[in-house]
Amino acid sequence: MNNRSKFTAVLHLLCSVITIALVCGGLPDSLRAQEKRNLRVVFVSFAWNSEIPFRVALARGFFKAQGLQIEPILIRGAPAAIAALVSGEVDFASIGGAQAVIRSKARGLDMSIIGSISNTTNYALVGNKQTRTAEDLKGKIVGITGAGTFSEFAMKAFLKKQNLDPNKDVVLRAIGGAPLRATALEKGIIAAAPFSPDEAVRLIKNGYPLISNLSESLGIPQTIVVSRGEVLDKYPETSKRFLKALILGIQLAKNNKKEAIKAGYEGGLQGDAETVNAAYDLYARGLTPDLSIAVPGIQLMLDEDIRAGVVDSKFTVDRVINDRILKIAQQELRAEGRLKP
Repeated sequence: MNNRSKFTAVLHLLCSVITIALVCGGLPDSLRAQEKRNLRVVFVSFAWNSEIPFRVALARGFFKAQGLQIEPILIRGAPAAIAALVSGEVDFASIGGAQAVIRSKARGLDMSIIGSISNTTNYALVGNKQTRTAEDLKGKIVGITGAGTFSEFAMKAFLKKQNLDPNKDVVLRAIGGAPLRATALEKGIIAAAPFSPDEAVRLIKNGYPLISNLSESLGIPQTIVVSRGEVLDKYPETSKRFLKALILGIQLAKNNKKEAIKAGYEGGLQGDAETVNAAYDLYARGLTPDLSIAVPGIQLMLDEDIRAGVVDSKFTVDRVINDRILKIAQQELRAEGRLKP
């Protein structure tokens, strides 16, 4: 057999292998050279309620078992995290609130929501010592992080559920970060404010009342997983493996408090044990079991942006959500008997 014939035979054999692999559902590892193994993932905080699934997956080797090496990167604020994602500096991002992603996508940037860590709002609404119920908020000032932030959107949605008009019955005032909101609460400048679970636990210990745990009362996704369409299209196997590992992490985080907190510490999270344990009870119920996205909650945020004129009225929620690979990851884990119903 001459060299040309040998080359033709090898080419036919390779084509046959690829065809069989595609029919059977995937390519062998040797033919996945284009898939990435080292991933950079950006986060906007070290909060337990948003970070624990990822840190559990990291500490328990779920990413490593999927053949992935993860480099976590902290960047404060969703706009900066989105800029890093769009620029290609990172592959995936965990972001609080879908508004920044919706607005970026509506402007034509290449990004999509591919999964959800929590399908409820992780805030706890804490009152000053004279404000103990939602009814007590009428005519009062509620502190938020800032105008146009997720905290403002969450408070408006919560107030509407309590039959309070956020534009008439309550004054929403931009105060700033958690330390500033806590100080304003303590000085009586505001009647209430939303706080992360660990911040809320500290205030409650000091005698401030919990008006509502929004993880139980407000079905709007807060922590979401985002990526570029380019990553999903170019590295589908990598994306699937990343999501499979994260699903395993979130399952352990949601269903085994003791092991989840232990793994969280091992994964680099910090905090005193008493606060961490109490905060877990506030947010764990809102964790998704399998990263599935609560589309109605995303739709609410989109509707609000359309009403405010921030996003064009023709923009639809399906343009910002891409859960195609997530569904494949879920299906494979079910087939492996590793995804609990």
